Amino acid sequence: MNAPTPPRVVASERLSLLQVLTETIQSDAGLEERAARALAAKIVGKVRHRMCGEALYIAKQDPEAHTERDMAIRRDYDGSRASRERLQLRWDISRATFYRILREPACGRSPLER
Repeated sequence: MNAPTPPRVVASERLSLLQVLTETIQSDAGLEERAARALAAKIVGKVRHRMCGEALYIAKQDPEAHTERDMAIRRDYDGSRASRERLQLRWDISRATFYRILREPACGRSPLER
């Protein structure tokens, strides 16, 4: 069975990490474009070195944003079906996500360690 092929992205549509970082540094830090680009290039270089040719995945949300939610679920879950269903509704998560949260260590792991 063949996996679906991803849509082709034209070079002009491709999002450049360097460009996004440059624009962000320039606007948020108030640096001139040349200095912002130099800093962005240094960051991209560090990411390349750290990733060692691996594909870069950028999550829609920061995994750390769910730390408090996950802790609350582990704390409030009493093992019953009713408790699971109540917590799923409260946090608007699927059953698979609920059980993934329970399986993960409370201290969590960084996405790079998974």
